[in-house]
Amino acid sequence: MTGDSRGKNTFDSTHRKPSTVFCKKGEVTVFLSLMLAVLLFFFQACLSSARFAFLRSQTQEALELAEYSILSEYHRELFEQYGLLYVELGYGSGLEDTEYLKQRLRGFLKENLPRGSVNALEAWNFSRASDNRGMAYYEQAVSYMKQKTGAALLEQLRSCEALGKQAQEQSEEYEEIEAREQKNLEELRQRREDEEQAYTPDPVSSISSLKEGSLLHLLLPDAGGVSGKRADLEKVPSRRNCLTGSGSRGIHKGNAANDLFFHGYLLENLTNAVEFLAEGEETGLWLDYQIEYLIGGEDTDIANLETVYRRILAIREGMNYAYLQTDTAKKAECEALAIALVGVTMVPGLVEAVKQALLLAWAFAESIADVRTLLGGKKCAFWKGDGTWRTSLEGALNLQNSASGFGDEEDAKGLSYEDYLGILLAAVGRETKTMRSLDVIEGVIKRISGCGGFYIDQCTDGFQVRAVIFNGKEWTAERTFCYEWQ
Repeated sequence: MTGDSRGKNTFDSTHRKPSTVFCKKGEVTVFLSLMLAVLLFFFQACLSSARFAFLRSQTQEALELAEYSILSEYHRELFEQYGLLYVELGYGSGLEDTEYLKQRLRGFLKENLPRGSVNALEAWNFSRASDNRGMAYYEQAVSYMKQKTGAALLEQLRSCEALGKQAQEQSEEYEEIEAREQKNLEELRQRREDEEQAYTPDPVSSISSLKEGSLLHLLLPDAGGVSGKRADLEKVPSRRNCLTGSGSRGIHKGNAANDLFFHGYLLENLTNAVEFLAEGEETGLWLDYQIEYLIGGEDTDIANLETVYRRILAIREGMNYAYLQTDTAKKAECEALAIALVGVTMVPGLVEAVKQALLLAWAFAESIADVRTLLGGKKCAFWKGDGTWRTSLEGALNLQNSASGFGDEEDAKGLSYEDYLGILLAAVGRETKTMRSLDVIEGVIKRISGCGGFYIDQCTDGFQVRAVIFNGKEWTAERTFCYEWQ
């Protein structure tokens, strides 16, 4: 029995060992199979994620390339004439067509994406040049000048602005004095006639009559050379209801410093009367006296020129009269002539009133000489001195005949006609000069061959694009298309 028992134990042990090994091998196989399935699922998920990440990246790159392509279609004439970067949404047709823009965009995307993957495309939120009453264009113009000139222009224009403020004060004071002295002289002259029955000569009557009419024949050697152009202002941007967009970027907000850069932009890119009258430039497109239009806002060159020269005359009269009040010799000359004209009188203050009338007339005559110099393309002293005063009292009282001899001399340290335009621009409201300059730009571009359908409010320098892409999975990609300027 002992033997049988050992034999049984031996038999059992020989059959248990293979069974245990088989079970362990089976467990490993199942585990590896499950792990392989998990790993395959994980790798599939990674590959799928990588694929879609690649497609998203590919889409963004395609949008970036499309942005470069779309923005490269900026309006060439607008850039060449004014340095402005805008895509014209009308594409020369005169009618805005954003569908054509999307068609162009879709074509550029197809070049860099799988065929048929662009399901939908949207473009919106256009920033237009005329937005916020021209502030969108104002910001780009300011950026253009800051990058081009920097602080040097700012200091120069600030200097002119400071002189303009002083001149404005003198001009206002002159107008008050002139009105007061004229009224006073009339009252004293009437009193003398009533009390003494004596006539008081009026040496400045000819000057008074000259002021009521056009002075171009005194200011220009050849008044016939003035431009006779007229513009139709009925539908210009400043007077029509322009298309509206997303607005300005807010990078260069309207303030005193940015206004100076904007003035520099206007003076550099728009024409003025002296370029044609003195420098001999050939007649241009639209109105020739464009800076004068910003100031005057009239529909003819001659009307705008008259607005400007009268404002410059007012500045110069104030400055010249202020100088005469400090020149004892010239005051004494006027007083002596007043005494000679009035003679013995019992009316107090009459001699002084005539003397002031002579001083005012002399200041006006000197101002005619100043503006004549400026329109001739030369510089004129801002602060007058004995060495820069050019007219005589006799010549002032015979202005009609003596004016032709004015304007031959120049003060190299003085201000130019363009400097005075800068002074006058500072007095024009920001919105007014911004929109009027858009009138000029649109008017000029429309008259270039092939650009008859140009409208400034159809010009955009930035917009949003949304593309719906499907390539096994649908997703949306967005991008801002815009010109970069700081």
